[in-house]
Parts: sequence; C-alpha cells; structure tokens
Amino acid sequence: MQNTPQSLLVRVFRPTGIDRLEAPVQKLRQRNAAHRREIVLSIPKRFKRYVSAVFKLGHTKRIAKEAKQSTLEQDTRLAALRGEIDEVRHEIHAQADVQNTQLDTRLAEYALYNNELSRRLDRLMLAGHFAAPQSLQNAQSSESSRAPDGFQLFMDTFYNRLENRFRGTPEDIRERLRVYQPDVEAATIRTGGKPVLDLGCGRGEWLQLMQALGIPASGVDLNTAQIAEAADAGLDAKEMDAKTALTETDDNSLSAITAYHLIEHIPFPDVAWIAREALRVLAPGGVLIFETPNPRNVLVGATSFHNDPTHLRPLTDPVLGVLFETAGYNPVETRFLHPHERLDEFQARSGFDPELAHLLFGPQDLAMIGQKPRERP
Repeated sequence: MQNTPQSLLVRVFRPTGIDRLEAPVQKLRQRNAAHRREIVLSIPKRFKRYVSAVFKLGHTKRIAKEAKQSTLEQDTRLAALRGEIDEVRHEIHAQADVQNTQLDTRLAEYALYNNELSRRLDRLMLAGHFAAPQSLQNAQSSESSRAPDGFQLFMDTFYNRLENRFRGTPEDIRERLRVYQPDVEAATIRTGGKPVLDLGCGRGEWLQLMQALGIPASGVDLNTAQIAEAADAGLDAKEMDAKTALTETDDNSLSAITAYHLIEHIPFPDVAWIAREALRVLAPGGVLIFETPNPRNVLVGATSFHNDPTHLRPLTDPVLGVLFETAGYNPVETRFLHPHERLDEFQARSGFDPELAHLLFGPQDLAMIGQKPRERP
C-alpha cells in the first residue's frame, strides 16, 4: 500500500486499544471533578439556607412563646373575671336570700298580728260587746253538744271497728307515725320540754309513741269506745272535742299539737279555727302537724277516702299551706307520705307509665307542718 499523507494522518489519530479503555475513565474523572466543583460552590448556599432556617425557626418559636404567654394571661384574666362574676352572683343571691327571709319574717309577723286581732275580736263578741254571729256560736258548740245516748255509743263502736279493719293495727299506725318523731323531739327541745297535745287521738297510738320516748303527752277524742281503749292502756286521754281542749289550754304552753286524720272529719271553718287557736297555745318554736288523706292519689280520692262515712271532704296541700301561712306559721312544710306497697312493682313494670303508677299508687297521706315563729332576741 502506498503511504500517502492522508493515510499517515489517519494512523496517527486513530485510537489504540489502550486509548479506547482510558477514554471512559477520563470522562468519569472529568464528571467527578465537575461535581466536586459544584459541591464546593453550593456549600455557602446551603449554609446560608441553614442559617436562614435557624433564624426562621427561632422567630417562629418566639412567636409561639409570645402567643402561649398571651393565652396564659388571657386565661388568667378570664379566670379572674369568672371569679368576680361568681362573687357578684353569690352576693346577689345572698342579698336576695336575706331580703326573702326578712320578707317572710315580716309577713309572718303581720299574720301573727292579724291572728291576735281576730282572737281579740272573738273574745269581745263572746263577752257580749257585740252580737256573735250564729255561725260562730254553732262553731263553738257543734261538737260538744252531742247527747251521749245509746245510739251514739253504737256509732262509736261501729267507727272503732271500721278503723280497726281499714286503717290498720295499732302497731302499723305507730310505725307510720314514727316519721314525725324527729319533728316533735326537736320542738320539745326548742320549747324547753313542754308537753304535746294530740287532737283526735283515737286509740292512742301516737300517745303510746310519746310515752315510749319520755315526752309528756295527752289526747282528746269524741269516740267513747276509743277513749276507753286508750285509758285502759294507761294513756292520758279524755273524751272532749278538739276546740274545747284548745280553748282550755294556756298560752305558749305546748311544744306540739298533732291532728292525724282529724281535719277531713270536720267543717273547714273548724279546721281554720284550730289552726289559728293552736298558734296561741303553742310555745315559740312549737309545731302544728296535720295529716290527712292525699287527694293527689287517684285511688285515695276515688275509693279509700269514701270508706269512712264520717269524712266530709278532702283537703289539698295548697289549701292547707295557705291556711298555715295566714295563721302565721313560719316555716311551713308539706310532705307526701306512705306510698302504696305496690308502687315499686308498677313503676318497674314494662309498658306501664311511671307517672300513672305514681298517680295511682303514690303517697296516700298528706302532712302539713307549721312552726310557731320563735321570738327574736
């Protein structure tokens, strides 16, 4: 082959086998060197970004700390405001309670004053200064004018048997009346141990309970058979009507006057008279207790109330409450007692309305308890 200048040039620049192996390595070295240069050049940028991020984080933390501190301050101020509001509310309630108490006291004092005026008017009428109304004369003598003939003894025996059958045994009645024991014990303490008078004492179950507690007590009733039974038990029981018993009792001489299932047997004017006169007889701090069938109980109002032919009409708790307040008792408390033994059964019965169960089998008795206001020092 002829060596021409072109062929010599091609042989000089044609890579050999070694050259072909070193070419990729050289390229890799060049690429790595460029990468190192980029890394070296990017370090300040990265450092700058890091420093900026640190400053931003610090700023964020400072803002968060300030926000937290502000929240705590606001919570503290809010708690302080709530405390001030609560104090103002309590102060308002306290002032309202004081004013209500003062108002109740003034109303009770006015009731006592009116009570005393009405009693003085009665005394003037009975003394002949005025002509007493026929209704008042009848009220004074309606119970005491009975003739103790044989038929009356028959009626007394009938009623005694009726009570024995429907009201319960003496033990049952004593147990039911025991609910008033704390009230009378407290009244006895408040009045310095003054005795108790039971109006319509019947067979004397309440007198027996007072005797067991060591509290002096006496009772009156018009039922000859029941008074005889009480006297046989060694109780202080007299055959006398309630109004006469109160009229003959001194002022401020009793710690408690009780009338269990009496007021439904007598006209309402007599009930009101007893409530008013009892306030004179009770010592300050003494109590008047009325218990009567509860007309809110449907079964009582519709059936059992009428098992006693001497019942006149049921008396509701609003009527008795207003009567006690008008007479001057303060405080006055209403209690609903002695639910039917099947009340829990019907309230637990599936599909039976609990309110209906309460109307039918709820408390069978209603009690009204009034305290004669104590003298202010």
